[in-house]
Amino acid sequence: MVLGLSSFRLASRLPTVLLAIISVLGSVSGVRAADLGSALAGQTNLTTFRVTIAAPNDDAFDKLGNYDEWRENKTHVEAVLKYHVMTSIVSMPSIIKGDSIWAPTLLTDPKFSPMKGGQRIILTKQPGGEVVLTSGFANRGTVVVEDVEWDKGLIQVTDSVMRVPEGLESTARNAYHDMTSFLGALFATGLYDEVILPAKEVTIFAPTNAAFQKLASTLPALSKDELKSVLRYHIVPGQVSQIWELRNESSLVTAEDKHSIRVLRHSNFIFVDAAQVLQADILVANGAVHLVDNVLNPKGGNNGTKGPDVEAVVQSPAFRVVGTETVTGTGVPTPWTEFLPCTVSCPVTETVTRTDPTVSVTRSVVVNQGGVGPTSTNGGLGARCTGLVGVGMGVVVGVVGLVAL
Repeated sequence: MVLGLSSFRLASRLPTVLLAIISVLGSVSGVRAADLGSALAGQTNLTTFRVTIAAPNDDAFDKLGNYDEWRENKTHVEAVLKYHVMTSIVSMPSIIKGDSIWAPTLLTDPKFSPMKGGQRIILTKQPGGEVVLTSGFANRGTVVVEDVEWDKGLIQVTDSVMRVPEGLESTARNAYHDMTSFLGALFATGLYDEVILPAKEVTIFAPTNAAFQKLASTLPALSKDELKSVLRYHIVPGQVSQIWELRNESSLVTAEDKHSIRVLRHSNFIFVDAAQVLQADILVANGAVHLVDNVLNPKGGNNGTKGPDVEAVVQSPAFRVVGTETVTGTGVPTPWTEFLPCTVSCPVTETVTRTDPTVSVTRSVVVNQGGVGPTSTNGGLGARCTGLVGVGMGVVVGVVGLVAL
């Protein structure tokens, strides 16, 4: 067996992926069989590393289908493969059940992740003992063979190809549609380009679409500056805070004139001000997003405080509702999604003028989708849509096939 694995019989054809990693990291295009440690040791930036490789088995690639059109996109190939190499030893038995590890990877290219120490991949040990890896777009894979030793670290064989996290816009459009209202509001106020894109590290508390729908008669009454203040209060720049780092009674300084949001843990629930965290640790290119059930108010809630009602099943809005509270659901218009930039594959559009107390703008919007196009940005942080859906995942398959021929 090649690659220093002669003492281990893999049910999968593991060398396919490992040879691809050698080819990319070692800049060796024609490698067929070699000692993996020797190949990596030749890299000056890797000589002191002991790494952990998440190596998808061939079944994992078979699940992705045929992506021959991406064979020549070497930049994305390299990004995907480097994202599968963790820059430390991560042994599966060392992870405590219920705990998660955010492991830095070799993916340090600022086009894909400007975070210090490289883009992260999440490893979580389930109650049954299996370890699940989480990557961009909530893509998950299970470690099917643990702690295969080689001379530079460990190999973890997985049943899925990990996806490089993309920008907030792409992630919201393609994987987490429940935060498109928040995304649209960021574009409507200019904060996406002003705050989100430049952030090298950021933690975002994104209210759900339902949270904005409840305030559809309230928030439009705010001035543009007032709305920007509210939105900035959901953004914590300069740090990436995973859910386990949100300690009880701690606070996080936001982009809103250094106003802080307060964290409260009660039983199995986590609150920030008067909002409950519904889904945590969503990976994006420059940080993490936590989905919350309320729009946060930097001035405090209706009761004069920022704290939640821990006994309530559903938290009351943190703003005084004008008129009656708007109903929620997929059949109800979602505020601000009309301000999402159109994508190249948008349906027929018409030019409309939207004027309200929050923003006045004339632009082309999608008639039948409220401005939300069906395709993603092309990965990374700031590029607008090119029609490349899932490019980060697809590219690797074609080139791995080339390496393995």
